[in-house]
Amino acid sequence: MRDDNRDLGQLFTLPNFLTVLRIILAPIFLYLYAKGDTKRAIAAFAAAAATDGLDGLVARALNQKTRIGAILDPIADKLLATCAILALYARDRLPLWLPALMLGRDTAIFLGAAILQSMGRVVPMIPTRIGKYATFVLAITVLLSLASELELGSYTPAHAAPYVAALGLIAGQCIAISWLQYFLYFIRLARKEQAV
Repeated sequence: MRDDNRDLGQLFTLPNFLTVLRIILAPIFLYLYAKGDTKRAIAAFAAAAATDGLDGLVARALNQKTRIGAILDPIADKLLATCAILALYARDRLPLWLPALMLGRDTAIFLGAAILQSMGRVVPMIPTRIGKYATFVLAITVLLSLASELELGSYTPAHAAPYVAALGLIAGQCIAISWLQYFLYFIRLARKEQAV
């Protein structure tokens, strides 16, 4: 009974609330953007992206790091990023290779972890620093692309296109490097566990 209360206490923390809020805001952003309500879509995406930095900061400040939070955080990140880049690709704002690269990496990570777990290996999922950079650059890319659709004054999608392309290339490089890092991490993990 005491363990159940502790588990519930770990579930209902401010960092976990922020992470769940990001999960809720991702489909709301997608709905608003698909409906053509770009201003509200930007607000939803910006709020969701802000929770990404806040949840970790609050967890460290309040000493509220939890196992459920460690599981939910990457799920929330991937859901938001996937909704955003697929929505922008559908409107011809991003090239196909960027969502394909990101989804390919995430699928490979999932399959690699599943294979290791089926072999009885323990797979602690620790995000890489370069993976965090990829998430940050993707968020800036999405916000810049969305903002250009509002056509504020002389700022149009055509003006933003070179900057969006440059940021997309940087994000793509970060994703590719993080993919390699996870691959090498899984190889090391498999060898280490086999040697034990």
